[in-house]
Amino acid sequence: MKSLPLLRGLVGLFIACAITAYAEDAPAFTTTDSGLQIAVTHHGDGAVPQTGQVVIAHYTGTLPDGTVFDSSVPRGEPFAFTLGYGQVIKGWDEGFARLRVGDKATLLIPPSLAYGDRDRGPIPANSTLRFDVELLDLKAKALADLLREIIDSTGVEVALERFVALKADNFGDYYVSEAQLNALGYRYLGKEQLAAALAVFKLNVELFPTSANTHDSLGEALLANGDKTAALAAYRQSLALDPTNENAAKFIAELTATE
Repeated sequence: MKSLPLLRGLVGLFIACAITAYAEDAPAFTTTDSGLQIAVTHHGDGAVPQTGQVVIAHYTGTLPDGTVFDSSVPRGEPFAFTLGYGQVIKGWDEGFARLRVGDKATLLIPPSLAYGDRDRGPIPANSTLRFDVELLDLKAKALADLLREIIDSTGVEVALERFVALKADNFGDYYVSEAQLNALGYRYLGKEQLAAALAVFKLNVELFPTSANTHDSLGEALLANGDKTAALAAYRQSLALDPTNENAAKFIAELTATE
């Protein structure tokens, strides 16, 4: 019985050490004037992003209960956005502007800097969101943004000429993204600017020939343009690359039924 106080003392010391170790390992958050909380968990030595640059990052987003609602990591493809252009939630624009390439950080983003009082898919209204992020790289500009600017100002042919020149230089400091080019193509398709949509989708196929999605999107634009033969070929290529592509299979069935 005389050893009981000693045992209690050792247990207390162990708990105290564990708490201290946890506190030392826990990230130290800095709160900005807007209410954003940032903790850098690994310090990189790269450049600090500037407004207008393309930020390339991995992220995992979790709800207050710990539920992961989205992550780029399992997809194996980083997320990219142009800093300061409102392409992402305000907490991201502010948070990434305070990091540097190579940093890993945790962002705690209040509703006012996220989605506010609106439900957004799996994210309930008025949620404070946690993002564990890694800033991988920066690029001067996105290729999709450049092509959009040229097409809108001087036309498709000039954009194609610029694309050829950039490709010969391996696109230099431009960020090339299949997803961004696909979105640009659909932007023009939605506005019924078929020449522009077809041009962008064809460039995407040229850059990402093994992607089923690029061929599928091209098929949709070709069909909208009335070229059923070329559309069928595009959908068949898409299905060959991804036999689970139900959209391609559906259109192949419809197009071959009318042959």
